[in-house]
Amino acid sequence: MNNTPIGNRIHISIFGKRNTGKSTLINTLTNQEIAVVSDVAGTTTDPVYKTMELLPIGPVVITDTAGLDDEGALGTLRMKKTYEILRRTDLAVIVISAPDGLTEFEMDIVRELKDRNIKAIGVINKCDLADVSSETVKNYSLKLGIPLAKISCKTKEGIEDVKKLIVKNASYDDSELSIVSDLINPGDIVVLVTPIDKAAPKGRLILPQQQTIRDI
Repeated sequence: MNNTPIGNRIHISIFGKRNTGKSTLINTLTNQEIAVVSDVAGTTTDPVYKTMELLPIGPVVITDTAGLDDEGALGTLRMKKTYEILRRTDLAVIVISAPDGLTEFEMDIVRELKDRNIKAIGVINKCDLADVSSETVKNYSLKLGIPLAKISCKTKEGIEDVKKLIVKNASYDDSELSIVSDLINPGDIVVLVTPIDKAAPKGRLILPQQQTIRDI
């Protein structure tokens, strides 16, 4: 699955205000220190991508983005990059800070996602710092119109619930993707025309050729 091209993976993007724990969430989901974590707001500047296997979905790309409330001239540019991520997002994860509560920033991004017909789920993070009742979760969910889970990336509370929400709401096809196998039948003679790629290592086939041979 590590050889699965980026374009064939489900793209899961994480959005939220600065310092809500987006980077910590991606590190927790991947069990790796992918994104730099700091108490300083605005630590994440450019999108951070991580490819991984998330069962039963399969190969996915998880993207960490800059804060929705980024400020200044550079902040505006980073915000532009964040919104560009929407074009290749299959499922958005909206991170809300429990101490801050639901704000207009989360409402705005969810409206944008709905306008683009992009599925979304939400997480209320930092529940170790502020009490979040079931009624609060229900209220936020109704206002946003998306399913929510309350979590603490610090204590790992609710992380499995987030994974379940991702699996439940991500659109994926559990059938094998075909390159040519649906065009040929057992016993057919197949001629593969292989171009000479000067950039490829000597004596090795490039990935598209390998995938085609495996598919046959």
